[in-house]
Amino acid sequence: MTGDDDLSSTRFLRLLLVVFGTLSVVIVLPFLQPVLAAALLAYLVTPINYRLSRRLGATVGAVVTILVTVIVVLVPLLLILGVAVDQAVSLASGAEIPDIAAVETAVQEQFGTDADLQALIEPVSGAVETGLRGVLGGVVGIVGGIPAFVVGAVVFLFTFYYLLRDGDTFVAWLRTAAPLEPNVMDELIERTDDLLWAAVVGNVIVAGLQAILTVLAFVVIGFEDLIFWGVVTFVLSLLPLIGASIVWVPAVIYLVIVGNIPAAVGLLIYGFVVISGSDNVVRPLAMQRGARLNSGLLVLGIFGGVAVFGFLGLFIGPVILGLSKAIIDLLVEIRSTPREIL
Repeated sequence: MTGDDDLSSTRFLRLLLVVFGTLSVVIVLPFLQPVLAAALLAYLVTPINYRLSRRLGATVGAVVTILVTVIVVLVPLLLILGVAVDQAVSLASGAEIPDIAAVETAVQEQFGTDADLQALIEPVSGAVETGLRGVLGGVVGIVGGIPAFVVGAVVFLFTFYYLLRDGDTFVAWLRTAAPLEPNVMDELIERTDDLLWAAVVGNVIVAGLQAILTVLAFVVIGFEDLIFWGVVTFVLSLLPLIGASIVWVPAVIYLVIVGNIPAAVGLLIYGFVVISGSDNVVRPLAMQRGARLNSGLLVLGIFGGVAVFGFLGLFIGPVILGLSKAIIDLLVEIRSTPREIL
């Protein structure tokens, strides 16, 4: 009788877990972006928080870590993004979009006439105009979403604080609550850490370096709006198969069109050898600690993650797919391990 009662209690508790777990997901889902951002940032600053917490205590250490992160990372980042948005608005509204006829004339002077030139230029100019309008629309959307931004910022700060203060307690609770053997749980946590390092730290280091190298080249050439181009290069360098080349290659084409051939040749060589070549040198060094993600999973994870999670999907998508593969690998290992017959 007692066994039947225990079984009924277990089933009812599982039913309650499904109900309240679903409700919990519904509650958290509107704030998924700030929660994920807080989790990623907490992961990055955990080594600093650990050292401060040992000296100052968990609560004071978490507060000091947040203050340091805000002053050293978030404030400069917001300032850079603000300048980039201002420069984007200037490019979209203040600068005049070159006339198609003028561009066609310049190209014809460099390369001669071509009957299909008009058909080639019109789609490109239309795409440029559409992109600039999209930038302006995004700026208007940001301004209109200020109240939502404030709520998201509050959720972000509280999540960030409690992950820093109680992160170890949360991981210990996961170890206890998860129906996994301790060695399997340790392996899963280790692989998650490797995936996070590869997807976040490794990619950010490479993208940041390529953005700096691109901006240095644009400084020498004399381009303006350097903050905007640096931010664009950084974001695009996070994407596989695209990278910084989508910024400096059009710049080479522009220099050719305006007749600055020496600068175009110099940027072309610098772009191939230094900017794009740095990926082959720096990425293996940055990924030494992290897991080596399969290229197919990386591409699918990044673009799929962006489609589902927005910008944070650049980092979350590969981790989710990589973790799914890691779980399958662990299941295969458990199934293939011979068990003792009692």
